[in-house]
Amino acid sequence: MTFSMRRVSAIFRKEVHDFKTNSQVLLMAFLPIILSFLFSRFGVGKEMLGITTITAFLFVAGFVQSMIIAEEKEKHTLRVLMLSPASSVEVLIGKSILTVCLTLGICIVNLFILDQFSGNLLLLGFIFLCGTILFIVIGTMIGLLAASVPQTSIIGMPILMTMYLAVQFEPMVENKVIKTMIGYLPTSHIVKALNSLVGGAGFSSISGHVLNVAVWLIISLFVCLIVYKKKQLD
Repeated sequence: MTFSMRRVSAIFRKEVHDFKTNSQVLLMAFLPIILSFLFSRFGVGKEMLGITTITAFLFVAGFVQSMIIAEEKEKHTLRVLMLSPASSVEVLIGKSILTVCLTLGICIVNLFILDQFSGNLLLLGFIFLCGTILFIVIGTMIGLLAASVPQTSIIGMPILMTMYLAVQFEPMVENKVIKTMIGYLPTSHIVKALNSLVGGAGFSSISGHVLNVAVWLIISLFVCLIVYKKKQLD
């Protein structure tokens, strides 16, 4: 089966139509921007760029994407898409484009609000893109596993909030085992990469962080496709 942009475009247009009437999604989208405004007022933009960015990844790329997928399951339209001529890649891309654009847009807006344009913008954009795709894949898995929109919080909250809070409390953790475990999380590496880039570092300084995110992305994509195929056969 050949890849069809027409099928992807049709799925994307439906997502745009549904997005306009989803107040819960809009609320999630504004949360990282509100945080950026608060941090900018306190003059800690440089220190908090990483936190506002992973907030966008977790709440928009992660939770919003999971709610979009779960809502389709509730309406039984996801089953129709799975059984349609569209391939799994076409369905997943079509249902992710809007969330990708929304998350990247929020990350860019946060840069303006926090006034953090001193680093390598190309590398910042690259980290934004990698993080966005990773958490959209994770959000898609959560949505596929959830039976309804409310259940996305039950499944997703422990996963996504662990990644979020671990980074927040990492400096206070003294236990070496826990600190090592936190060090493997992609959110930890994303925050460190962003802090390095804002400080003027180049790619060589963040290559280890990029590798960590890439490994997480490859594994997540593989698992996501397995879950999708399994749900397709259920």
